[in-house]
Amino acid sequence: MKKLVLFLIIGTLTFAENAEKFTVRIQHGGMEGLQYLSKMDIDLDHHRTMVEVDAYVSESEFAQIQAMGFEIERIPNLAREYYEFLIETTRDTDDPMRSYHNYTELTQFMQNIAAQYPNITNLFSVGQSVQGRELWVMEISDNPGVNEIEPEFKYIANMHGDETPGRELSLYLIEWLCENYGSDPRATNLVNETDIFILPSMNPDGFENGTRYNANGEDLNRDFPDQFSDPYNSTFGREPETVAVMEWTFEHQFVLSANMHTGALVANYPYDGPNSGSYSASPDDDLFIQISLAYSINNSDMYNSYSFDQGITNGAEWYAISGGMQDWNYVWEEDFEITLEQCDTKWPSASELPGLWADNQESMLVYLEEVHKGVRGIVSDANSGAPLDATILVSGIDHEISTDAEFGDYYRLLTPGNYTITADASGYFEQSQSVYVGSGGAAILDFELEAMPNEPSLQFHSHDAGNVFVGADVAMHLTLENVGIGSATGVNAEISCNSQYISISNSSVIFPMITQDGTSESYGTVNFSVSQNCPDLTAIPFTLDITANQGEWFDSFSMVVGVSVEDFETGDFSQFEWDFGGNANWQISGDSQEGNYAAQSGDINDEQVSEMIISMETTAAGEISFFRKVSSENSYDYLRFYIDGTQKDSWSGEQNWAEVSYSVSAGYHTFKWAFEKDYSVSNGSDCGWVDFIEFPPIVPPPPEYTLGDVNDDGSINILDIVMVVNFILQIDTPEGNEFLAADYNVDGYLNVQDIILIVNVILGTSKWTISQNGEEFVD
Repeated sequence: MKKLVLFLIIGTLTFAENAEKFTVRIQHGGMEGLQYLSKMDIDLDHHRTMVEVDAYVSESEFAQIQAMGFEIERIPNLAREYYEFLIETTRDTDDPMRSYHNYTELTQFMQNIAAQYPNITNLFSVGQSVQGRELWVMEISDNPGVNEIEPEFKYIANMHGDETPGRELSLYLIEWLCENYGSDPRATNLVNETDIFILPSMNPDGFENGTRYNANGEDLNRDFPDQFSDPYNSTFGREPETVAVMEWTFEHQFVLSANMHTGALVANYPYDGPNSGSYSASPDDDLFIQISLAYSINNSDMYNSYSFDQGITNGAEWYAISGGMQDWNYVWEEDFEITLEQCDTKWPSASELPGLWADNQESMLVYLEEVHKGVRGIVSDANSGAPLDATILVSGIDHEISTDAEFGDYYRLLTPGNYTITADASGYFEQSQSVYVGSGGAAILDFELEAMPNEPSLQFHSHDAGNVFVGADVAMHLTLENVGIGSATGVNAEISCNSQYISISNSSVIFPMITQDGTSESYGTVNFSVSQNCPDLTAIPFTLDITANQGEWFDSFSMVVGVSVEDFETGDFSQFEWDFGGNANWQISGDSQEGNYAAQSGDINDEQVSEMIISMETTAAGEISFFRKVSSENSYDYLRFYIDGTQKDSWSGEQNWAEVSYSVSAGYHTFKWAFEKDYSVSNGSDCGWVDFIEFPPIVPPPPEYTLGDVNDDGSINILDIVMVVNFILQIDTPEGNEFLAADYNVDGYLNVQDIILIVNVILGTSKWTISQNGEEFVD
């Protein structure tokens, strides 16, 4: 192969876009050569190995690839040959495509079904092809044509005109659902609980002309917006078939979908790009693996593939494309879509269709049923009950979905596990809830959001103190947030704290105007000092009295004195609330950077992963730092670090202890360390280690004491009174949390008032109590 400079010179030439293309096999020689070919924007096909790849090229493309030094040869286009055979042998017969449905027959089939089952079907066209053929869609529902509180699902087939089985499998599915509705419980439930849409042929011109491309010579599965190469969700300049599908999708809230192809036997999932030759995971990678397996495991030939482990593959790892429909659906339309390769032969004999239906029927039904998993619910106004147009966010997964504005219903597909879900709507206070998602039907999680006041409303947003240490003098800017309507002017905030460990020297700061939905940082700083006697990791409560020309508001926040560190010196994972995932839990190791212990990834096999996960809320922007070490097969097995599902760094090979740090914003975050192995070979110790994790400022941990229960025996009684008296008389000195438990009114001092309050609790005469942050409330 010639040098790169030759590629760059020749690569500046433009190919004839609409020239007739034919199939070739190219000896690319390895990943570098394959990437060169990908950059030329030729239509690579399914067949590829470590040294060769098939493609569709024009005569000019063939010549230029050959001039670059690649070995290239023409190979038969078997789909085209079979198409020509059908045209020749069925000419002037009443079976023009030898039992495949041509456009006329497909139209008649769809119209007959719609006429036969008018109560559960709705036949319509989403647009026309280049040559004026309708893009027929069959909706199947117990209330067709009506938007209901149920998830929307779609199957699309035949976007490559010469990949034909999916076109016929779509008709089989339409017929099965309609014929079995009312008699088969499964079919009845699917139709009653799902709004199902099936487009059997997205490229009717390509089918009628026996070609992969539409009538303009364009590959429709390279024509959609692409996050890496064409990041504009616009229909401008796209093919009419692409525009029709995009505009149809814009009008719906599709939850799950698949597009059907042939030429391989595998379920392919996002991302399809970029062209890096490596795995390209989406934020919902675990979910895409789950739904892909739901399809493949029910097709034995697919699942037991010699080419694809368990019959599934990540698109970019298999072969990258730009402008694919599945990535567009996920990235821009909140629709989880995969690409189904349902048969190794692109255009098999029609005699094979019943067998292909038998192979794929259960997979197609099971995949459709996946739309009813995860979590679902309705977001509404807490006062009126009106549905809201809201955004649904999942903590730790950087992918949002929206509610249906008409009913406020949402459907968020998720793998089994515990999640924090947040609903956010304009003009309302956002709300977060925890939910457990099982492996069966969807968990139900409704949200009733409180409307923001129709005037400015100010609250604490953040501070810039960072980590606060024992004995420190702190100068801290405050940032306020306006969550109401209109701007707030003349803003002032007064800070106070009733902790004995805090001395405030400047408590008041002023702010510039805070616009609606905006934040503003104080002009000056509040200043305070922390006592040398303050125990490390003490939670310090502050209160804020906020005034403006438009009103007055009260808020509070807490800070933790000292650095939150996980050094694993407890000899276990009890210091923080750790979670574990993957195929093996992390474990405590004596190979440490600091102290006696560190965390070590679990013992895993090839193509497995060991994950250590923690979620927490940070009170201010800062950094997370830790020491890491890895011993693995270089460039294949990795220790990876993620923040909120986004990989921040990775390490492989033999790397000794070294410290790394990453910026973290204020808010709720999930941190994950994962050791991942590829499909073969083990080197070194085959694991990763982590030690001495310093977290950014975090929300204080729950108190490890109960107010009044000074001796921590689980009850408040006379023994606690005796201990408080002894502390006041200085007969004894409180240790650990004894002082905090004895200080019942949380004023930072032990005196007779604390005794009276505890006595009232014992006698049952207390009418009020003190929360852990010092607020009074009726008991």
